Amino acid sequence: MVDQSLAVVWSRPLRLRSSAATVAATSEVLLVAERHSRLVRLDPRSGAILWEQRVEDCWGTTVIAEECCLYLSQLGVLHCLDLQNGHRMWSTPGLQFHRYLSVSGTVVLLGGWRGYHPLTRVDLAAGRPDPFNSPYAPGEPLAWPVPIKLKPSPHTAVAAVLLASASRPELRLIASRTEVDLGMWQLPAPVQFPDSGNAYSRSDDGRVVFVSGRRNVMAFGPSAGVEMLWEHARNLPPLAPVLSNGMLMLAEDACITVVDLINGGLTEITSQPPGVACAPVPVAGGALFARSDGNVVMIDRTGTVRASARLPTRMEQLVTAGSSLAHTIGKGHLTTLSILSMEH
Repeated sequence: MVDQSLAVVWSRPLRLRSSAATVAATSEVLLVAERHSRLVRLDPRSGAILWEQRVEDCWGTTVIAEECCLYLSQLGVLHCLDLQNGHRMWSTPGLQFHRYLSVSGTVVLLGGWRGYHPLTRVDLAAGRPDPFNSPYAPGEPLAWPVPIKLKPSPHTAVAAVLLASASRPELRLIASRTEVDLGMWQLPAPVQFPDSGNAYSRSDDGRVVFVSGRRNVMAFGPSAGVEMLWEHARNLPPLAPVLSNGMLMLAEDACITVVDLINGGLTEITSQPPGVACAPVPVAGGALFARSDGNVVMIDRTGTVRASARLPTRMEQLVTAGSSLAHTIGKGHLTTLSILSMEH
């Protein structure tokens, strides 16, 4: 049963089980790798193909970077394509098992996944490799790096990247181009992160939110540094929390928890059937939660279930796309949902 506020707009078979990391979206752009060997740009509202480009496989990582997009194939070729027409601007091979892909200013950072390869850089304009002097030891697994833009003055900006290791209770902020160490903050425990997904989310006020250890929910901002938001009563799965307007929303396999950080109070939603939780994503007025079995719910900031849908396919990841659309990728399918705002 589908609520009128959460409706399926279109669904596309991908033929093979594409990696969840192959999806990248904004309000105007939707990219996904499919059918073993092509990257396609789709119209987010209709699912129509706008262009397609041959790539090595459909199990890589896709990132949107202003006027271009990047695709790092599982075979280790990094492609830079023109976002408007799919024209190949450059390709750089030799990057097998790097997986993580982050754009920070004019630099592309790769590596750190499972500790297979240390962090390295590629120049965004031309694809030239540019070795990175990482503060972490070879073989040390890292969380997916988070780009941070610093504004030391109204007329200047510094591109930086936030780094964390699975074995060190700390966060590091490093300038992407110059490698200058901009700060280090101690944590109660190392950042918890999934094997191939993102450990962090962005709050509505720009802070980076994450889980330290198994129960500590924390936030980072360049000016304020690190702060503890909440200590949970149970171990949390390695999924990024959602923080919106002072409300902290946590996904668990058995329930959904909403914490009012301003006024106090906690709401646990147990009406949904238990199952493997996907990382939630923020939407206007609340957040979207999903289970891997295809169950999707929309929760407002009071902890009320406002809408739900049951999709016929298994799910791996939710991706927001502006204020009115969300995309789900799962076992061989990409599905787009229409979301009506919960704000009044």
